[in-house]
Amino acid sequence: MRQPWSSVRMAGLALDVPAQLAPSEEHGIEGGAAILEGAGMRLTVDASPFADPLTRYADKPGYEHWQEAVASQSADFVVFEEEGTRTVAVAIPGRATAVVHQPADGERDVALQILRSIRTDEGESHV
Repeated sequence: MRQPWSSVRMAGLALDVPAQLAPSEEHGIEGGAAILEGAGMRLTVDASPFADPLTRYADKPGYEHWQEAVASQSADFVVFEEEGTRTVAVAIPGRATAVVHQPADGERDVALQILRSIRTDEGESHV
């Protein structure tokens, strides 16, 4: 049975997440950062001017990079694994970076579904 999902707003964006993800007690330094945790996953969204552009991970094990449209903008996706953790991330230039950390044996498609669901406050969505 598939897990329930909900739509949340964080760091100036809307996105769909598994219902088990809940706001973390931890907060980012910048006001544009937000963290959700649960079900072995951690989602960080950083909409600050200092958001990670995801350009420094090419030497990580299992590194993959590709581009696709998210929130009607070209975005850079990155995937890599390190010490039993898979990182799946997207950088929307000039807008935000969202990162999902999950166990290396977790469902990669769940992380991608979260990141591909990102919408701007204007309601744009990746289809």
